[in-house]
Amino acid sequence: MKDRLRILPMKMLAALCLVLGGMPLWILTGRFLASDAPVLWLVPPFLAWVWGCAGYLLPMKGRLPFALVGCALFLAWGIVFQWSLDPRRLLLIVPCVAALLLLPPAWKRPVWDEWPIGMWLGGVILHLFAQAASGWPVFSGTLPFLLPCFAVYMFLYVLCQNRHGLSDGMHGAGKAPAAIRQRNTALAAAFFLIALTAASWKRLAVWVETAWDFTKKAIAAIAAFLMRLLPAQGGVGGGGGDMGDMFGMGEETEPSALALFFEKVFQIAALIIVFILAFFAVRALAKGCKRLLQRLLASLRRYAADAGEDYVDETESTVNWDERTQTIRDQVRNVFRREKPEKWESLNGRDRVRYLYRQFLRRRPEAKNKTAREALAEEKAYTQTQARAFTDLYEQARYSGRDISEGEADKLRQTIKG
Repeated sequence: MKDRLRILPMKMLAALCLVLGGMPLWILTGRFLASDAPVLWLVPPFLAWVWGCAGYLLPMKGRLPFALVGCALFLAWGIVFQWSLDPRRLLLIVPCVAALLLLPPAWKRPVWDEWPIGMWLGGVILHLFAQAASGWPVFSGTLPFLLPCFAVYMFLYVLCQNRHGLSDGMHGAGKAPAAIRQRNTALAAAFFLIALTAASWKRLAVWVETAWDFTKKAIAAIAAFLMRLLPAQGGVGGGGGDMGDMFGMGEETEPSALALFFEKVFQIAALIIVFILAFFAVRALAKGCKRLLQRLLASLRRYAADAGEDYVDETESTVNWDERTQTIRDQVRNVFRREKPEKWESLNGRDRVRYLYRQFLRRRPEAKNKTAREALAEEKAYTQTQARAFTDLYEQARYSGRDISEGEADKLRQTIKG
């Protein structure tokens, strides 16, 4: 149970990938059958995601029955609440049922390997078709729902491919160091955001223009408010009209020269303040972009440095001059006479281990172009423990100066045979 809870967030993310990949089905079907209820476009996939994630916490034998119970509940909801409105609305539960049935087999697969590449690409094609169909009158209004789902789905797809690339780069030696995984993920996210910004540039331009119009209106409103604080045109000191009525003099008076002077000075000062604010805003934006670029470049340099420190390239060529010479000798010897089998007892510990690996290469000639670590890790006849033991002892026999006893070689021989 502790192991399941530990990787539950990653499994929830995998279930979210499945739901986001199928979101066009929910949105387009909901728009066609329930255009007046957008809640039916989003709530069923969310409930299917929650129910599917809850099923992961159960033992393996109970996951499929739990998923079938969820399918039955969706079917009951459709019959009780949607059949009377429109029998076709039962189609809304079809993607939910499909998602619930696809999740139990995926739970037992490794993290980031729950879905094959074909399903990822199928989701991409489905999203692209849905965005093209959103321009049709029958699906109008669905694009604001489709775009965020597609953006998040593509981000998760980039992260998945990034993890697969790191795993392939380790040549079967396990996970990449944590520092490399974190920085690689951060860089992938940064470049994805840059690409998303470039793809949404027109929409961002509209938002920037709207923000600029709002700023100009706010500045104009503030300027108008400050202008009302100056003396009014109808008298001096803002209260001239009342004083004139009090003394029986209701005629209007011209504004004084001092008031006109202060009005012009205030207008010029307001323009200067606006230009100063715009200058500092552009300057702050430029500095922010510069700092962002510097941090990105520093992250790239730090990532390269950490990759050199934390990552040890374990790819070693198994074809050197010694083995090439030995191979030629073996071929010549096989042409003229049958090779006499080497006597196990006459070999020392180091030669025994290398003899075991040569026997392995005779059985698996396609492994000659791979490193010993790669070839043994991919050998299906060996368990993970056997492959690790064989790899470690062979690398010591070949590359290190440590003496290997005959007992260690005999133990390895029994291990890979058992």
